[in-house]
Amino acid sequence: MALLCAAGCRERIESIDLPSIGLPGLDPPGTSAPAAPATAAPRAPSAPRAAGTASAAPRAAAPATRPECDELPSEEEERRAQLPPLTALGKAVPTEPWAPPPYEVLPGVTLPAKIAAKVEQIDQGYARRTREHLVITSGTRDANRQARAMFTKLRLGEDLLQLYRNKAAVQEIKKAYQANSRKPPEQVVAAMEAVIQDQIDRGIYVSAHLRKGAVDVRNRTMSPKEKRAFLESTAEVGGVLVLEETTPAHYHLQID
Repeated sequence: MALLCAAGCRERIESIDLPSIGLPGLDPPGTSAPAAPATAAPRAPSAPRAAGTASAAPRAAAPATRPECDELPSEEEERRAQLPPLTALGKAVPTEPWAPPPYEVLPGVTLPAKIAAKVEQIDQGYARRTREHLVITSGTRDANRQARAMFTKLRLGEDLLQLYRNKAAVQEIKKAYQANSRKPPEQVVAAMEAVIQDQIDRGIYVSAHLRKGAVDVRNRTMSPKEKRAFLESTAEVGGVLVLEETTPAHYHLQID
């Protein structure tokens, strides 16, 4: 199993030795809907260590400006920030009869079809090894969901400059928040969303979940044996960069 350095996530990253498995990746994912809420707390930056990866071949180390793998605020935190409930998540209309996947997906989380297919492959390998299924806690976000998250964090007093590595991108978003602070929350979010979307169009991603293919898998209930089974399953599928984050405990996957 190849080892990588990942500069985008500041949580402790552990490496696990696995046999090298060389399988080609799948095609890039299509469009996606926003991810499910989850809580976040500011964390002091720390230098990342070697990251485990399940990709088919070693890749170059990630640049120092790689965006963070941040967690979304909870619905309760959004209510405390006086942000109206999100009612227009939107889901892709399936072209064929749809059946729920064997793995668990938290409410509100949606994945692009190609990403969901790859997650199911990983889950099949994991279930074969452990007789358990995965829990997906977050997926790819759009600019609106990221704007809502950052609005909530700012309204509740969190320091985004401590949370995100790309300080210039954060400052642009904060300026939109401050310039519209006297307006209703929905209008403030819309102004922040416009800035985030402009950044995406310029190839700037303040959060790793704005990149297509980002998936979070719960691992706080996994035993060491189950963690190894999960990493073996991702290696078997190939084309998946695995980062283990500890606060909160989860695996962040970047799927090709």
